[in-house]
Amino acid sequence: MKILLENDCTLVEERVKKHSDELSGTLGLMEQQLEELLDTVVRHCRPMTRREKQQLQKMIRKLPPKNLDRAVEIIQRGEPPEKHSDEIYVNLEKEDNITLWRLYYYVEAVEKARKLSR
Repeated sequence: MKILLENDCTLVEERVKKHSDELSGTLGLMEQQLEELLDTVVRHCRPMTRREKQQLQKMIRKLPPKNLDRAVEIIQRGEPPEKHSDEIYVNLEKEDNITLWRLYYYVEAVEKARKLSR
């Protein structure tokens, strides 16, 4: 390996890029499969109550800014991309049950991770 690094940098760069691209493709596929699995799991959840929706709304408001993008992705999944703005209004009463539970589990995971890091 040392000889390759000293003599032929382009060959090393090509191999690193090839393996990086393969790994990126594999991770993308795994992410897609995980999304499908999550949909399958939450599809069997009971309907979310009004009280749970209110609690979810409070939890979303407490999300750190760095986690809001993922929350927006969950809400907008399957919908055409909207014009991005700094503020997004979501009516949880109009969201489907799958979206609500995925959002709930995401927000809950973020909160638990924040508590653990303290």
